[in-house]
Amino acid sequence: MRKILRFLMAAAVLLAVAIAPPQVQAQQSMPGVEGSPAAPAASIEGTVKKVTPEARTLEVSTGALGLWGKTLEVTDGTQIQAEGRRATLEDIREGAKVKASYETRVGTSFATRIDLPPMPEPKEAPGQAGPKTK
Repeated sequence: MRKILRFLMAAAVLLAVAIAPPQVQAQQSMPGVEGSPAAPAASIEGTVKKVTPEARTLEVSTGALGLWGKTLEVTDGTQIQAEGRRATLEDIREGAKVKASYETRVGTSFATRIDLPPMPEPKEAPGQAGPKTK
């Protein structure tokens, strides 16, 4: 019986590790404190779940079914690019795909760069083809 329980526990741990999104370890530094280690940049790629311009935050969902996510704080130093052009937080729409780089300091993730790739061309629905040529 103990062997079965150990096997089930090991299988559960392996399954949890296999389906969990990769976690990025970042050193925390105190802003404005000399000699504090700089946090290495991490990145996330996913779908915008929520944009809050008043709080200057962006929630990005990732992983299977968008179950995992991260809230990023946008600062004056955050570079935002939409299809290769400069953009603002107000230009980001919920549901858009994004790639973002961020640094974690004192438990808060600060976006350093946000890229919005070009949107794919919409596909024509069946039966709605354009005019036919002879």
